[in-house]
Amino acid sequence: MKNSTKKRGFIPVIIITLLLVAGILLTIMEFFKKVQFNTLPISGNTTGNLNNSGLFCESNGVLYFSNAYDNHALYSYNPNSGNCKKLCEGPVNSINADSHYIYYVREASKSEGTFGFSTATFKGLYRMELNGKNKTRLFSGNVGNAQLINNRIFFQNYSNDYGFHLYAIDIDGKNETEVLPEAVNPTGYFNNFLYFSNYDGNHNISEMDPNSFKQKTFYEGNCYCPTIQDNYLYFIDVENNYSLAKVNLTTKEKTLLTTERLDTYNLYNDIIFYQVSDSERPCLKRMKTDGSNIELIQNGVFHDINITENYTYFTAYNSQVPIYRTPTTGVVDVTIFTEALNAVE
Repeated sequence: MKNSTKKRGFIPVIIITLLLVAGILLTIMEFFKKVQFNTLPISGNTTGNLNNSGLFCESNGVLYFSNAYDNHALYSYNPNSGNCKKLCEGPVNSINADSHYIYYVREASKSEGTFGFSTATFKGLYRMELNGKNKTRLFSGNVGNAQLINNRIFFQNYSNDYGFHLYAIDIDGKNETEVLPEAVNPTGYFNNFLYFSNYDGNHNISEMDPNSFKQKTFYEGNCYCPTIQDNYLYFIDVENNYSLAKVNLTTKEKTLLTTERLDTYNLYNDIIFYQVSDSERPCLKRMKTDGSNIELIQNGVFHDINITENYTYFTAYNSQVPIYRTPTTGVVDVTIFTEALNAVE
């Protein structure tokens, strides 16, 4: 009788212990599922990269990129280890990253998915852990350019009824908001403010507070693709044959850096890469931000110029591959991004 009584008393202890362990495990699981917010001001990628489709994003020494050799699937590449890893299916663009997550736009795929089902329903705005796990769709629909600013993603939402409008959503997928009923490109970021060229009425550059959404005119002119760095405003000057201009924000003095017409450009520290729009002699060039040391990178028409610390990547117009690259600084040496090609299974 005594042994039977001890056994009956022991069983509830086991049950209570198991419940406590299960509760602890559930708490741990919920903690890791909880979205980790940024505590300091942050931008998810450079303005120049996002203006060039945001196909490459460098964060904490790791390169996240859209691999054109694999239907623009999202890959990570660690230059130190040489490890190149596929994180998710594509096609993806507008890649942003912080210390916890990768954010990206998933386009409608032209190919079929598993068992012949279309993957087009998976388009939208996504968040994913840096290792490729726990992918979450934050917004479903047609999304244009997107940028992470602090704990909110600003993005272009497209509708057949009204075209592009500027939207914002928190990184946990909450507080979806229409910011402006205009085709605003949300890629310009500097000192915790959003900068963009107006599309309706004029092409002045506006400044917007990403928290209050209050905006004001920042610079008057016929401008396109604004970028701010080191007290200078850079933009394609529409009134001057789409040449590249910069304005000293203190003196307001404007300087034309090129006489040539540009298709696109990208700025990184004291280096500018730019595509010359010329029907007879199109080419990709590089120069210093003061307009000096102009160098030819390669003849031809190129786009999607994405710059990282060590390399600048680009592709030929109307061609997905090969992915070309050259050292961002130093001697020009155009090669192919072989690590991306070799990583495709």
